[in-house]
Amino acid sequence: MSDLQLYWGETHHNTHQFENQIPSLESTLRQGSRHLDFLATAYYTACAEAFQPGGHVFEKSTSNKLVLEDWKPLERLNSEWADVCRCTRECNDDGTFVVFPGYEWQGDGRCGDHNVIGHSENLPLLHVDALEELYSRLSTCKALAIPHHTAYRRGVRGRDWSVCNETITPFTELFSIHGCSESDEELIGLRANPSMGPGVSGGTYQDALERGLHLGAICSTDGWGDLAGQYGRGLMACYSADLTRDSIWESFRARRVYGVTGDRIQIQFTVDDHLMGDIFTAGGKRRIWIAVQGSDAIDRIELLRNNLVIATHCHQGTWSVPQDGRVTKYKLRIEAGWGPRTNQLDVVPKMWKGQLEVAGGKVLSYEPCWVSVDQGIPVINGSSVSFTMTSNSATAGDRFQNANIFELEAATDSHIQITLNNQVESGLLRDFLAGSREMWFRDECVQLLSDRCGIPPCSPERQDIYHHVAYKAKIHKAIPEAGYTAQLVMEDDEPFAGEIHYRVRVEQRNGQRAWSSPIWVRSHESWCKFNCCY
Repeated sequence: MSDLQLYWGETHHNTHQFENQIPSLESTLRQGSRHLDFLATAYYTACAEAFQPGGHVFEKSTSNKLVLEDWKPLERLNSEWADVCRCTRECNDDGTFVVFPGYEWQGDGRCGDHNVIGHSENLPLLHVDALEELYSRLSTCKALAIPHHTAYRRGVRGRDWSVCNETITPFTELFSIHGCSESDEELIGLRANPSMGPGVSGGTYQDALERGLHLGAICSTDGWGDLAGQYGRGLMACYSADLTRDSIWESFRARRVYGVTGDRIQIQFTVDDHLMGDIFTAGGKRRIWIAVQGSDAIDRIELLRNNLVIATHCHQGTWSVPQDGRVTKYKLRIEAGWGPRTNQLDVVPKMWKGQLEVAGGKVLSYEPCWVSVDQGIPVINGSSVSFTMTSNSATAGDRFQNANIFELEAATDSHIQITLNNQVESGLLRDFLAGSREMWFRDECVQLLSDRCGIPPCSPERQDIYHHVAYKAKIHKAIPEAGYTAQLVMEDDEPFAGEIHYRVRVEQRNGQRAWSSPIWVRSHESWCKFNCCY
């Protein structure tokens, strides 16, 4: 993969659910360009009307309503789609930020939801109900149709794999805010949407592979709002020659793609030097090489053949903290956003200003883990990096902490200093390797409760109020390179006939996961049979 670069993006950010969209699509694309390499819009073609039993239509705010989705009126479809295409045309910038026009297609609900993506703004918005007709109409243009949340019940927004055009559908989305459609084994499960039901057998990604379909795997958020690619809801990786529409598109078609839940886990995966997405012919043993660079400590790498795990590399316990004086790489995650909830105090978004300094070392790079807009792009200056973040208070259960992961090069006896809103945490790097730390802004909270609530300083009988209501940040345990990099190399000499496929799963100690696209191998006999008519 030395001639290919790894790019990160999102192919499922919904737009225009409501009329007079706020924020604007231009603003959403601008925010996306700050932390993504490419983005495909998912213009929402359906609208929801609110009904009460008896057929009476009510406003959205009316209680006892029934929400039904159907095609938007034609005039609104045409107007909004023209706006989407104008925005993607104006915001696409080859070499910097690649944007594709696209829309979400549901048809009549029987065939599963798909994101229709076009190479250019000539993509037609097709008002058709059946997947067969969608495929037929898209076959005449440069377009893809990417299924998502496929493991819901078939026929009612779940995917029926008996109809699939691999040219137009080269990969499928197996994880998003809905959950995971890899299998029905509840690895993560489809549990986020109570109305659409549980994930079940029939439409899973594994079901598709068992049918013999050649489908890659990606993750995308299926999100709304002003930040595409929101951390923790799914992200797509793509190996491409360069960052242009043409190159990214060809990589899509070749299935040079994979998916992660949030952390940007890097996977390199070959079988007999063939890349993920390839289909090739082989006889005898196959040499498999997997190299992973995580964003945190790697727990395990799994190699699957025909959906069964045939090899596992358990990484924990195989590495140790380097000795003092040895220079190596480390990753250090700084996360901020804990604080008072909106139902406790009338608080405004919190601004975080930070700096990380590594005496005698270097700051090499950063990885954004952002859940909301207006995060500052870190500025690296040799042995230090400055950054800003913004967090918004939220009710319990919402993800509202933003983070950056910094890769450092230093020795364990290098001095580290982290300054966040004028509060300082410091020590030797080996101290940060020993465990995580919380930065508790207690004094700020004492003053806040005095000013907002009239609570005299230190007067509450229970002092833990000053922790619960205070703003807080976390400095995660630093991880050395030996902990966040791993390899699995093996030879598979199991005889086979027909066709088999290999794929990779990765899990970190913090629960973040990644799924590769498969590599398919055909036996010589099956290749001869397949090509006998030529």
